[in-house]
This record gives sequence, structure tokens and C-alpha cells, in this order.
Amino acid sequence: MRMSRFLRRIARYQFQFVLLIVALLVAARVALPWFVLRYVNEKIDSMPGYGGHIKDVDIHLWRGAYTIVGIDIVKTDGKVPVPFFAARSVDLSVEWHAIFQGALVGEIHFDRPVINFVAGPTKAQTQVGVDKPWLSVIKDLFPLKINRFEVREGSVHYRDFYTTPKVNLEVEDIHMVAINLTNSSKLSKTLVATIDTTARAFGSGNFVSKVHLDPRPDTPTFDLAATLSPVPLTNFNDFTEAYAKFHFTKGTLQLATELAASDGTLDGYIKPLLDDMAIIDLRDAKNPAKLVWESLVAGVSRLFRNQPNNRFATKIPIHGDFHDPKIGFWPTIGGIFHNEFIRVFNGQLEGDVSLGTARKAEKGEKTPEQPAKDTGAKKLGPITLPGSNPKQ
Repeated sequence: MRMSRFLRRIARYQFQFVLLIVALLVAARVALPWFVLRYVNEKIDSMPGYGGHIKDVDIHLWRGAYTIVGIDIVKTDGKVPVPFFAARSVDLSVEWHAIFQGALVGEIHFDRPVINFVAGPTKAQTQVGVDKPWLSVIKDLFPLKINRFEVREGSVHYRDFYTTPKVNLEVEDIHMVAINLTNSSKLSKTLVATIDTTARAFGSGNFVSKVHLDPRPDTPTFDLAATLSPVPLTNFNDFTEAYAKFHFTKGTLQLATELAASDGTLDGYIKPLLDDMAIIDLRDAKNPAKLVWESLVAGVSRLFRNQPNNRFATKIPIHGDFHDPKIGFWPTIGGIFHNEFIRVFNGQLEGDVSLGTARKAEKGEKTPEQPAKDTGAKKLGPITLPGSNPKQ
């Protein structure tokens, strides 16, 4: 009889203990979002010159993740009317399929992120933000190595609130996917990380880019190819009116670029093509000085166009130290004459820039003063960009 009461007492204590543990777990789960919210806000506010706030945090224990809801990062040491970074949500989670391959890594998903670069007359009114310790903040918020990130419906703006007219150049509908950022042979057949991006640029242009990179070296090591389909030049009128005091009445701009960086050296080119460009607007006759300036700009551009195709184009070589690259002036001028008299440039990638050319440039085996060539090739090493429709 005593043994029976003893066993019932033990069973009761065990049940109470289980209830206590369950209660503690429930309390911890209820309190966890509050602690995480406070921790994230403290980390954001710890950035020098910047601060911010998040609205809420959702915890997803079943998939090893948490979601930051409604984040704003603003400049605190100046007067800038827009946040540097904002997003509807940022989801940080364990990459589960990697666990089954023997790697514990994470992934980040940005939903509708917005980045605002702002030009201003003073440092306090300028917002760049690229020199801030963003990576260390991300590591504090999520200790796992990031192997994959995705951006959905993102946008980047260049703004100037202090010119007349105000400037707002924007790249919208950005979809970016980066994979294999940890360089793990367990997760990929290759140690090369890739970043694929598509976007709508400057109102209507189709922007496509692909990057192959090696995250292991201390210096940037990557191979980039990008194209921009024709964009109406009138979409840039606020920019040209504010900074160059002229505007376009018609025409289009398209771009192609290839860049490679290795051992601290950057090598590549940018190829702008302007078709059917017209600048003079007779409505400016009320301002004779402006009309003369626009006529001069239009005359110079018309002088150096390929007349049968009405295209003004060149190839601008870029070479030098990654943090201070130089533009080849004379090859750029030579490219203008090449387009006018020899062969019209097209909007395709040339396929002559890679990590190998960057390494040769670092060793002095190549300089930007080489004659510009337009081979019409479509590939940059292994990189091929879909979605471009260059004018032949």
C-alpha cells in the first residue's frame, strides 16, 4: 500500500515536472520574438552614422529561421529624407538541403528591398553607406555562413534632392540569386559562386547580368558580364538637365560591359551605344545660352556618329587598381572613330575579358591603350546572358 502511494506520488511529481517544462518552453517561445526584436534593433543602432528600426520579428523554429518584418536603416549624422535601406521583410534561415550534404550553412531572402544613394551639396546631405560594416552586422544577426541569398522585387535609386529638376534614377523589379557563396565542394560540383540578376532599369530597359566569383581570396575576384537593352534617352532628361544643362528629344541608350578582378586589379570595358539621338528642343529658344549649348552638344555628337546607322558609340577600356581604376582616354577616342569610319559597334558582349585577362593586366601584359576591337562574340568565357536583343 505504501509502495502504491509512493509510486503515485512519483508519477504526480513527474507529471508536474513535465508541465513545468512545457510551461517554460511556451513562455520562452512567447518571449523569444521580443528578445530577438530588441537584439536586432540594438545591432542596427550600433552602426556608426546609421541607425534604424524594425517593426516585428517572426520566429519559425520548425525550419530554423526568423523573419525581420518592416526594416528601415537611416542615416543619423545628417539630413537625408529617405532611408538608406528598407525592406518589407528579411528572412534568415538554415539551408536544409545543405544539412543532408554535411554542411551547416544559411540563406537570406530579401522581400522588396530598397536602397537609396543620395547626392548632396554637403557630406551630411549625402548618403553612400558603402563604407559601413554591413557584413559584420549580418554576421551578428545570423552566425551561420551564408551560402545563398535571393532578392525579390528589389530596387536601387540614385537621388539628388538639391538640383533643379530633382534627380531619381532607378533600377526596379530586381531579382537576384546568389548560390554557393561558401565555396563548399559538398554543396556544388564547382567552387565558383554565381550571382544572376535581372531588372527593369531606368523605366523600361531590360538589365541582365551574371557574375562568377571566388569568395575565398582577400581581394575581390570575379568575372562579370552585363547588358542593358535600349532605353529612351528622354528617361534621363532630369539627370542631364540637372548636371549638364541639356535634354534629349529622342533616341535610345543601350550598354554592354564585361569586368574581371583578380589580385587587386580590375580589367574590362563599358560599351555605350546611342541611337537616333536628338538634343535640340526649339522650345528652349527663350533661353539663347541654353539653345547654343544644346546645339553645340548635338553638333559634336552628330559629327562622330556612324551616319548610315545614326549611332554614336565607343568602347571605354577600364584597367588598374581595383579601388582606383583608370579609363583609357585615347582608346575611347579611337573607339569613336572606329564606330564612325570602320565598323559600327553592336550591343553584344565581346567575350574577351576574364579572370585570366585581369591577371595578365596585373602582371603588366596588357594595357588599356590597346586598339578597340568589336568581335561580335556573345560569351565572356563561360558566361552567356539571355534576354538581350542587340541591334546588329
